[in-house]
Amino acid sequence: MTVSPTRLVIPQEELSRDQHFAVSNHGRLPLDIVVNRAGFTSGRDGTLQFQREEAPYSAMTWISASPVKFHLAPGARQVVAVRIAVPRHPEPGDHHVAMLFMVPAGKDKNQIRLNRGIGTPLYITVPGPVDDTVKIPSLRGPRFAVGGPVDFTATFEDTGTVHRDFRGKGHLNIRVDGRDVAFPDFTVQRDSTREVTTRWDDPPLMCVCHAEVVVPGPRGTFHTARATVVVFPVWRAMGLLAGILAVFLLGVFVRRRYRDRVLTAARALRREEERADPRRLGLGETSGNADGAQVDDILGPDLGPEGDTPNR
Repeated sequence: MTVSPTRLVIPQEELSRDQHFAVSNHGRLPLDIVVNRAGFTSGRDGTLQFQREEAPYSAMTWISASPVKFHLAPGARQVVAVRIAVPRHPEPGDHHVAMLFMVPAGKDKNQIRLNRGIGTPLYITVPGPVDDTVKIPSLRGPRFAVGGPVDFTATFEDTGTVHRDFRGKGHLNIRVDGRDVAFPDFTVQRDSTREVTTRWDDPPLMCVCHAEVVVPGPRGTFHTARATVVVFPVWRAMGLLAGILAVFLLGVFVRRRYRDRVLTAARALRREEERADPRRLGLGETSGNADGAQVDDILGPDLGPEGDTPNR
């Protein structure tokens, strides 16, 4: 089962007109549908909480539907008309109510009974001064991020007399690092607070990024909230430092290997020189003997015992 539209905003000039919902059965089984009304409030996350009693600014007693019960065959479609009867001297501004399209559970007592249904909110604007002021008490995000994505959560507070839609052409952006990041479509109900989160998927590698949300107010005023996030790629930086350290250690290792090879070659050369020293000494003694022979030749042969007669 589907219901269209999924939400309905009724301005002041359309209060006297009937509003219409189209209910369709896309299933394979027939449905017995009951139309009802409910009050509702909006949670901080935008979830509608339906309740039987009247909520603040409720319009439960203002509307009537026709038909209130009908049978819907598979593939069939039924139009439900809603008529609004505004009481005398209502408070100006937004009043709201939810239309509930229910499929009651079967009557078999042996089975679990489960009611199914779809709720569609109606926002009814009563004639009078309209104030759609929305303030931004805070914009929150991480103070530090190692990269994307980065989430920002803004708090919106409706202080006016009507709800405020940020949908379609009126959608809201957050300005961060010179770029616009869109919030999802949302509504801030009258006299309520709403928190909305958007995601920045592609922040730069490094930055001190300033984020800003600006909501236009009445008479040319603006409501602004800001936040700052530092983006620094810690893991990439650690990887880079690890790479630099590895290169440095490799250089130290290569240098030590080279020095060890040089020292080894120097020691080998020194050992060769030490082994060569005895040969140098032998060459020295031979040279001395030659000099002695030269001296003998100069002095002549030895004299005999007679002193002046050479030995024969």
